[in-house]
Amino acid sequence: MTYIVCKQVVKAYKASGHEIVALRGIDFSMTRGEMVAIIGPSGAGKSSLMNLIGGLDKPTAGQVSVEGMNVAELRGAALADYRLRRVGFVWQQIERNLLAHRTALGNVALPMMLAGVSPRQRMVRAMDLLEAVDLSNAAHRTVGQLSGGQQQRAAIAVALANRPQILLADEPTGALDRKTAAQVMALLNDLRQQFNLTVLLVTHDMEVAQYADRILTLRDGALGQSLTGHGENDGGLTLSADGSLPLPEAARIALKAPRITVEVRPEGVLLRPESDDDTDDAHLGQDAAPKSARRWWPLRRRVS
Repeated sequence: MTYIVCKQVVKAYKASGHEIVALRGIDFSMTRGEMVAIIGPSGAGKSSLMNLIGGLDKPTAGQVSVEGMNVAELRGAALADYRLRRVGFVWQQIERNLLAHRTALGNVALPMMLAGVSPRQRMVRAMDLLEAVDLSNAAHRTVGQLSGGQQQRAAIAVALANRPQILLADEPTGALDRKTAAQVMALLNDLRQQFNLTVLLVTHDMEVAQYADRILTLRDGALGQSLTGHGENDGGLTLSADGSLPLPEAARIALKAPRITVEVRPEGVLLRPESDDDTDDAHLGQDAAPKSARRWWPLRRRVS
């Protein structure tokens, strides 16, 4: 069942008298209970899309709907209630997740206090959530007394306090080391199953993105779906010993050309079609090919 739908979403900002277009006609949907990762470089528009779905911003054009409700039309108390109860947020910056002067328990209880939950009920649920993220033994520690991984687990508990249906995670492991990031993502995936969450994750890290059901790429405000799987039996690609890589049918159709130039970038691999009439301009990099001819396939790495 389709749950989140973005139709021809455009987001533009004014800066120093100039218009900056962050999103260019995005069409995007998610089903209930799905985890989707959007991967792309800084400035690609990932956070802009998440803010629109979370009701923190409004689109310049197009529509963002959740379960048939147009989020952009929400105003006043309805918008505040949507942000407080329907959506949970996890940010990379710890100061956006947790209040430094409060304990882990106090931070998790705070959203419930704002929602009008009784003191007893919010304390019981806060402890249940801390136990769910394996922090019950650190409930009375302040933020500064928690490690980076513990802080992010506490942030997840805060995001789940009011039983949201949607969890939006913006670079949730960006400040963590690889081992801790893997632990946080494994926990997030377990909690998604436990609480039937619909999770949208934005990141620049493929090791984080591979925990999702689907991986989408976002670059220069344009969204494209990955054509490769990322599981053992879901149609993922396998690199042979001689370095050859069989492309899926959709990729071969999109890249129909006598030759294909391959460029390895931090955010993925760029496959650029080259015709026999093209000059040898591979050294010019990405700008040598029109954007309409580019297709992105993210690198797939596994966490051991």
